[in-house]
Amino acid sequence: MFGIDGLRGKVLAILLAFAMLPMALIGILSLGEMNRASSDIENNITGLATSLNRSALAAGSDDADQIQLAEAKARQIDAFFLRIASENELVARYAAISSDTVRCDTPAGIWIAPTGSNKMESSRRDATVRSLCAPAMLMQELHKSDSSVSLSYIGTEDGILSVWPYSNKTLSNAAPFSYKDKPYYENAKQKKQTIWTGPYSDSKGKEVITVTTPFFRRNQFAGVAGMDISLYPVYSDLSSLNGRGFPFIIDSTGLIIYRPKIKQESYLNSLFASDNLLESADPEIRHLGEEMLKQSTGSILVWLGQEDGYVAFSRINALGWTLGIAYAAEEMSFPARYIDSGIRNVANSTTSSLDDASQRIGFYAMLVFLLTTLSVLAAGYWLAGRIEEDLAYITHAADRVARGDLDVEVNAGEELADLGASFNGMVRGLRAQLAKKEQDASIRSAYGRETAFMEALKRNLIPQSVPSGDDYEIRALYWPSPASSFDLYYMEEAEGRIVLAMAGVGGDGELAAMLAIMSRTLILASPDKLDPAKAISGLNSEIIRHGRGTNLAAFYAVLDPLGHTLEYVNAGFNPPFIVDPGGMVDTLGGGGLALGMLERIDLKKTLIPLQPGDVMVMYSDGVIEAENGLEKEFGVERLINLVIRNRDRPASEILLTVEKDLLEHTKTKQAASDAALIILKRLP
Repeated sequence: MFGIDGLRGKVLAILLAFAMLPMALIGILSLGEMNRASSDIENNITGLATSLNRSALAAGSDDADQIQLAEAKARQIDAFFLRIASENELVARYAAISSDTVRCDTPAGIWIAPTGSNKMESSRRDATVRSLCAPAMLMQELHKSDSSVSLSYIGTEDGILSVWPYSNKTLSNAAPFSYKDKPYYENAKQKKQTIWTGPYSDSKGKEVITVTTPFFRRNQFAGVAGMDISLYPVYSDLSSLNGRGFPFIIDSTGLIIYRPKIKQESYLNSLFASDNLLESADPEIRHLGEEMLKQSTGSILVWLGQEDGYVAFSRINALGWTLGIAYAAEEMSFPARYIDSGIRNVANSTTSSLDDASQRIGFYAMLVFLLTTLSVLAAGYWLAGRIEEDLAYITHAADRVARGDLDVEVNAGEELADLGASFNGMVRGLRAQLAKKEQDASIRSAYGRETAFMEALKRNLIPQSVPSGDDYEIRALYWPSPASSFDLYYMEEAEGRIVLAMAGVGGDGELAAMLAIMSRTLILASPDKLDPAKAISGLNSEIIRHGRGTNLAAFYAVLDPLGHTLEYVNAGFNPPFIVDPGGMVDTLGGGGLALGMLERIDLKKTLIPLQPGDVMVMYSDGVIEAENGLEKEFGVERLINLVIRNRDRPASEILLTVEKDLLEHTKTKQAASDAALIILKRLP
């Protein structure tokens, strides 16, 4: 048709032919009328802009809306930190007056520094633990009721630390006695009052601030109560001011603690070019910082090279910080007395011109609309007849595809040529997709055989029997995963003693399988298997020689059932833990690098006694890193708390409880690594 290919081109040509003349006519008439109206509006708005700019420079009184907003937000932040401080002081007061004669179960969260065999020191420690029972419970309840508190703790001068939430990770960051080396501990002790420290990033990378309150017993310094407070609620609330200014916070030295998110092209960004307002290269910005630190509340205009910026500010008294809210001068909201009369005059003068223009344009638009509608309807009716036959043909072909017939190809006319080509492409894609699914089914079958082989290999590597003793009960759990990584354990009775080992192979695939098989064989054949340090050293030498760059994290222990002692070394593996009959927890650390990292490794072995009722737990990453459907890990703290609650039960029942809870947590979630767990209990 007229040399134009495709349906779209032909429709456009027809519509343009019928509509170009009337549209050109309406465009000429509209432009003439609107130009006259625009000229009137431009003149009036120019006068208004000049008036408003002058008003902006004059508006700066202490009762301005911007200052009131800054002051209200500062008081709100003040109230937030004062409430947190009062809660922490309540815990400190309760710790100061709590009696050491109170009898209660030791609450989860109390950790004790090692004291050796000194009975007097042990007795004093137990008294301190009893005195912390009630304050620790109060601390936990306050923590649970306030989502802004990320960590709560009570640390005493004699080495008792109570933390919440309770976890191995928390303890590794604040091990017994290390908290006394922190600046906030000594500062609170010297100043004898509540202090604030921070802000800083915690172990999760979140901005927090610490509040610390000292407490005294019989006029002697006894310890501190503290809370780590997330600054997220404050920053989130400030970010909600979007569109009502750009809030920021500086500390008492002018350092910018919180800065706003401003579009990159905005000249307001130059306010925050330096991290400290007092160290800015711009004297105007340095003057701004000095005024914010000098006055408790106020506002100031700052020239920023291109335009004026306006900053309203107010002091946050609890911390000595200052909240500022920055505005672009042209975006400020001013009192009605400065703009009401100007807006009223402009509205009256422009309304008259626009009313006249709109009446004339309305008449012309209606006339052109009627003409255009008739033209388009006629063109559409004519074109519909052309394409009706091709559409019927394509519809019939689609019905054949719906019935499963993929040997279909349509040849549409020139108006629907693109649609026909697209339909044929769809059919070819369906055929290719069907072939791919058949191929994937074959691949999945092969993968299933490989997974079954891997699980069988892992089960053959673990011992088939568990050693037994008159005074000890040992139980083990092992869930091999479909993954090609290896976590395994080993148990053997030799010369009246019991060897216990658990390891995780670094890497996966064939090298990991080779290292797992080799390690089990070497331990089984080792002449030094009853000496943990020598056994581990020999195993390291063989891995260096034959391991091809792989490594093995391992925990190796020898139990003497007659002497009731456990001798162990830890080469980079998860530290097992022991729960005593009273619910106290101790970890078997030792640290060290994984085997295969260095050619020579000398690990110091540790000898500890096992008391009646003690429960020792060894676990692999597959246990604590098991995820639920929301990708939340099972976690060390959950495992510890399960053992604490069930410590009086036999090892078999403790293992069953952990297994049931682990199954409930993971449900249908596929394991990412092997899960290995050993529970050893000395019978009471």
